[in-house]
Amino acid sequence: MNQSVRAQFDVLKELVVVDEEIRKLDADLVKEREALEGTKQELERVREQIEVERHRYDDIEADRGARMQEARVLNSQLERSRDKLNRARNEKELQAVQRELEETRKLLRDVEDAVGKRALELEELKKSIIDHEEQEATMVARIGETEGAVSARLSEIQGLRDERAGVRAGIAKKLPTTTLRKYDQIRTRRNPAAAPLVLEGGRCKSCNMAIPPQMAQRIARIDVLEQCPSCNRFLFVDGPGSSPPASPSAPPNSPGAS
Repeated sequence: MNQSVRAQFDVLKELVVVDEEIRKLDADLVKEREALEGTKQELERVREQIEVERHRYDDIEADRGARMQEARVLNSQLERSRDKLNRARNEKELQAVQRELEETRKLLRDVEDAVGKRALELEELKKSIIDHEEQEATMVARIGETEGAVSARLSEIQGLRDERAGVRAGIAKKLPTTTLRKYDQIRTRRNPAAAPLVLEGGRCKSCNMAIPPQMAQRIARIDVLEQCPSCNRFLFVDGPGSSPPASPSAPPNSPGAS
């Protein structure tokens, strides 16, 4: 047994544990932040919807006002046409005024229908705006109630993470610089960056691929620090290394998660 390699095995095992703790804390930080941010984003969407509806309401109200003015003009025109009807001097003038009256009445009906439709649209929009304003108030209240608690939780998690990061820094110092650099490079692609050697069959516990027998025996005897040929993770043994792995009868058909 190489005591230097044994020491590195022990450090790698500690690093795997603390790195997993830090990973979970980072995930908790993201989850807490996303939950609060998600509520704030939904609030922003509701506010944007209210703004759109208010602009729409103003546009419809302006259009309704214009059509009401148009209806007043048409009513005045009807009065003038009726007056002309009373003053018609012959059949030709009478027919012309009657056509004018009919056309004006049709235009007035169309305008009054449009005014009625605009009134219905305004009523629906008003209800929608009120509903969204109530939703906005509820969300503002909820954010106010939870933001403090979330901030406290974030501070707590961040404190735990900082403490674990300090522990990790102390552990990492025990590894040779080149080994630590390689470990951190692996960890950016695969987590954990080190895995136990499964002595039964000589397999990497993370990717489940068989290790070449001679390499597996060297690792099991704690003679050398090796990396898995498949997933590139550092391999270590948990036990004292007195029992070399048995050669597998056949390599596994499919790797596990890497």
